[in-house]
Amino acid sequence: MAEEKNYYPFHEKAGVDAVVVYCSDPRFQEAFRLFLKKELSIEYYAPIVVPGSISSIGLELVMPKHLKTLKDQIEFMVTHGKSPRLILINHEDCKAYEKLHKIVAQLLRKKQADDLIKAAALFRKLIPSLANVSIYMARLDIEKPVNEGIYFEKLL
Repeated sequence: MAEEKNYYPFHEKAGVDAVVVYCSDPRFQEAFRLFLKKELSIEYYAPIVVPGSISSIGLELVMPKHLKTLKDQIEFMVTHGKSPRLILINHEDCKAYEKLHKIVAQLLRKKQADDLIKAAALFRKLIPSLANVSIYMARLDIEKPVNEGIYFEKLL
């Protein structure tokens, strides 16, 4: 008796609307997907999912291979897009960022925002074909119920 197969859509003609770099934290995955689709109207994106998102940018002298790998991945994916667009997202309460930087929590928010701005400038310089770079911070609102406690702040 043959096992029943489940089939899923394959979008052969789908182009990449954007390359998106965000953290692998499972608590934020649904929010990231919904934000990209609902607020930014991005249907097809090439995700680069890395613990700590762009945290290697702030440590480029200590972790140059991480930065080079991220740059190479973005550059490869951008060449396959309709119009090169890069979206970089960090989030609050990032355990990977916290571990990498070993700094106090109140300074972490500023460090993440500064690194996003630095990453945007760096990737514009390293990948001249990038037409558009946007950066966002996923923020936690403790006043809201857990299932709707994330909002996105545009930094650039």
